[in-house]
Amino acid sequence: MADETYPSRRKARKHAVEVLYSAQARDEAPETVLRDTADRLSWSTHGWFPFAREIVAGVADELDGIDELIASSSANWPIDRMPRTDLAILRVGVWELEHETAPVSVIVSEAVHLANELSTERSGTFINGVLGKIAASRS
Repeated sequence: MADETYPSRRKARKHAVEVLYSAQARDEAPETVLRDTADRLSWSTHGWFPFAREIVAGVADELDGIDELIASSSANWPIDRMPRTDLAILRVGVWELEHETAPVSVIVSEAVHLANELSTERSGTFINGVLGKIAASRS
């Protein structure tokens, strides 16, 4: 069972990042982008979809607080200067940290994995540092 859950949660995170990125780029509500994309690509038939929906809704509901945490933990990088992909990954990671959906090490590792897959060469290190700082402040 654990073998099925891990990839499913990874897929949910990745698709949540894609939705959050698209919503910001289009200046649309994340829930709208998720609904439209899910309808078009039949996402709701997949096991990972409920977790992706939970992440997207959670980030959308708590966006201001999440962005405050990111801004206060990312020295010299205001939110409006961050690459959109990195910001979407950070938003997912912060939401997960705040809701403890997995161990901290897993949340940070998954965010770094997404950064290495979807963003720049330096993004993984940056995201690791920001999420690590946020996680340490919660302890």
